[in-house]
Amino acid sequence: MQYYETMYIVHPALESGRLKDLILSIESNLVDLGGKTCTIEVWGKKKLAYPINKEKYGMYVLLQFESDGSKNKEFNLNLDHNINILGYLTTKISDDQLLSDIPSLEQQLGLLNSGDSDTSSQLAKSNEKTAKTEDSKEETVEVEDSKEETVEVEDSKEEAVEAEDSKEETVEVEDSIEETKKEED
Repeated sequence: MQYYETMYIVHPALESGRLKDLILSIESNLVDLGGKTCTIEVWGKKKLAYPINKEKYGMYVLLQFESDGSKNKEFNLNLDHNINILGYLTTKISDDQLLSDIPSLEQQLGLLNSGDSDTSSQLAKSNEKTAKTEDSKEETVEVEDSKEETVEVEDSKEEAVEAEDSKEETVEVEDSIEETKKEED
């Protein structure tokens, strides 16, 4: 048996209850085809890099599973025919890439009862960590942008130096033309 992961993007209009039903139906479809689910991680609603079916956002779900690989084509075909799936990608992974310590699907989707305040506080803490990580990523992007601006300024300086050099060459050529004219006279 080999390990695979499928990242699929669900239509953003699905509510958490309907999203859970969709995820469970995809999982049961996988089990019917002889696969075994290892991990399901809901990444949440994210902005897409480009619109898919006129949608700018999508709910990202990561499914890691164990399979012999012979039925992956049928599994992908089922994802293809599901109107709630905007896109998907299945890749082969090694066993050390399997995720662990993932909360239950209900916790990830926020379907907790009021008595589950302890687990909901843990989920809130993990969401805070995610937000901090995303903030630091944005700061990194800003630093990289300023580096690009620095490179652009340096490039424009080089172009200015080249322009000055070509002006000097033009002046030298004009001087030699004038000298040649004087010599001819």
